[in-house]
Amino acid sequence: MQEFRPSKEHFIAKKAIMGAGEIALKWFQNNPKYWTKDDGTQVSEADIEINNYLSEKINKKLRKIGWLSEENHDDYSRLKFSKVFLIDPIDGTKSFLEGKEDFSISVALIEKGRPISALILNPVYNELFEAELNKGSWMNSTRIRVSNNKNLEGARMCAFKPMFSHPAWKEPWPKMVIKNKNSIAYRMALVAMGKFDVMMALNPKNDWDIAAGDLLVTEAGGEVTNHLGEKITYNKKEIQKKSVVGGCKDIHLKIIERVKDLPL
Repeated sequence: MQEFRPSKEHFIAKKAIMGAGEIALKWFQNNPKYWTKDDGTQVSEADIEINNYLSEKINKKLRKIGWLSEENHDDYSRLKFSKVFLIDPIDGTKSFLEGKEDFSISVALIEKGRPISALILNPVYNELFEAELNKGSWMNSTRIRVSNNKNLEGARMCAFKPMFSHPAWKEPWPKMVIKNKNSIAYRMALVAMGKFDVMMALNPKNDWDIAAGDLLVTEAGGEVTNHLGEKITYNKKEIQKKSVVGGCKDIHLKIIERVKDLPL
């Protein structure tokens, strides 16, 4: 029977994310205070408490690894480190505040611009997705794989549905089963386990949104790139990415053929 054997860094991060999940459940549907940040996104006292907890349990124990969280100011000190943690305390804060279950906590470890360890937790469903480089992808200790679907017609797409009826498309999209999840990390995790064939976002995303999901999908046998079909490099000075497409390889390729010429 296959078994996931974590590195020291992954083990510490895994223990921390489970504790963070308990904090999230404490606040979930319990009316946490929230406010709007300068960039227009929402943040709640739950985000801050989880961020502080993860910093205490990961950052302070692994001082030789850099740190970047959505809820911390980026002073670029992370660029001095060979390894860096990318943290999203609550990905999908909007859903979280509305009492909806499709939010997640995301932790990724980056080395030389690419994720080598990934954890995504949906605390409400008690789903822990994890991966390390060359060790496969797992959900609650069970090995997971992307789907083997090869057809765009009828594919299960996790994305913002109105995007596909936009008049800018050169040709209409084939009929697909399109559903969305507020958390981009959770979308990618669901692709990794084969619940969706592909996910796509053609609007800017930050490193902490997609790095963990990138490793989960690729270790599950899929492909993750930007809309140009290029692998994504993380922990550069500029952390915002224009797009992300992740899915089983055949459908991913067909999506890229349709979107690669978009002027994003």
